Amino acid sequence: MDLSAFPYLQGNYAPVEEESDWGENDLVIEGKVPESLVGAFMRDGANVAYQPNHYVYPLDGDGMVHAVYFKDGHVEYKNRWVETSHLKTERKFGKTIYGSVGKLLPVPQEVIDAGGEPSPIRNTANTNIIYHGEKLFTMWEGGFPHLLNNDLSTVGLYDYDGALQAGDALTAHPKVCPDTGQLISCTQRWDSPNYWVQVFDKAGKHMRTIPVEFERKGIIHDLQITDNHIIIFYAPAFHSLEQAMKGEDPFHWEPERGSKIIVIPRDGKGKNMIFETDAFFSWHYCNGFEVGGKIIIDYVWISSIPFSQAQGTGVEKQPRRMYRMTLDPTTKKVTNEQVSDVFCEFSRVDERRMGKQYRYGFAASSNRDWGDAHGYNCTGRFDFETGETKLWEYGPEANAGEPVHVPNPDSDREEDGWIMCFVHNPEEGQYLSILSAGDFDNGPLCKVRIPSRVPNGFHANWMQSLTLG
Repeated sequence: MDLSAFPYLQGNYAPVEEESDWGENDLVIEGKVPESLVGAFMRDGANVAYQPNHYVYPLDGDGMVHAVYFKDGHVEYKNRWVETSHLKTERKFGKTIYGSVGKLLPVPQEVIDAGGEPSPIRNTANTNIIYHGEKLFTMWEGGFPHLLNNDLSTVGLYDYDGALQAGDALTAHPKVCPDTGQLISCTQRWDSPNYWVQVFDKAGKHMRTIPVEFERKGIIHDLQITDNHIIIFYAPAFHSLEQAMKGEDPFHWEPERGSKIIVIPRDGKGKNMIFETDAFFSWHYCNGFEVGGKIIIDYVWISSIPFSQAQGTGVEKQPRRMYRMTLDPTTKKVTNEQVSDVFCEFSRVDERRMGKQYRYGFAASSNRDWGDAHGYNCTGRFDFETGETKLWEYGPEANAGEPVHVPNPDSDREEDGWIMCFVHNPEEGQYLSILSAGDFDNGPLCKVRIPSRVPNGFHANWMQSLTLG
């Protein structure tokens, strides 16, 4: 492949071609692995297999999962492609067949006649990986999730026993309620502007659908829960499938419309509340909760839509900051305050406090300017009680991924947990970093050094008790 034309396929954004299995004798452990860790750290990401026709932002590569398994102080590593029908079809023909969400390609009739995947919209399965109801899923918000085995081998598409119908796209950003174990998710469709909240019980059985009607299909990437509500941001960011099929720019930013905050009752009863504010965009929430009759939302704020069809616009590198929003249901007033001036993204919390009052947020962060492609060389800790932001820098040229809070099974305190993320530092190679959530001054407690590179990717999670046997 010739990837020289694409900034987001350079350096540690570049794909890896090999699937690897590294046992404990292959991995170098620097420091001590916490012995109480039993489970797996897994991260999904885009990893192109064939020459892309279009690649402005790292959205379109085929999904690849990287995993580090922990049991009794021992560790193993695996990475595997998600064996989607689109990837398998391109392998059969040995070339690129499908385009990107920004520039779709018609599927050749010869591919369809040969039994290849007929949909021009590639299910990349590259955005997130979750473990719920004792099932492991990779997710992409434009299609069905893929079910995986514990060893990362692909089982296939999963429709939740028929709850998902053809054309439904399940979000890559569900939230799990720590009280009930419910998975709160949503479906959107390419052929409808509407949005449907989907609620599954702790075993993964579908419970209810809550419809939300919109006049126009917006780009709604994430959702946030509180004890009683589900919150989504409806920014004036739109995507046109028809224009994408014509090769035209399908992305539209119309700031004069402003942004709407939609507050939906979790029980599906009662009316939605709608708040309006100046236009802004956000990929990710950090957390949210209710206090004193108000709704608090912590999230990563961006001034406008951070991608386009054209290369070299620089819109993807615009500032991203941690913000706190307060919604007053009585007055309909919206207060929006910047928490930190640190460039950050991929914000996370101790999942035991999802939707509840909490103290610490964590995010991939940067303390430097980047060139052709933005990145994150630090893990940031945001103290919402004191307002303090602490950074641990892995090196000026390092790339650090989404930080996941892994709870300490022997403590309920946020600060007693661990923060895990993949790090690539050109000076020292590839490793999984394990920081103390309560100590951002002394660096990683442990580094699990991996012989092969882990490219920059998207979302990661801790899979409690998931092991290889």
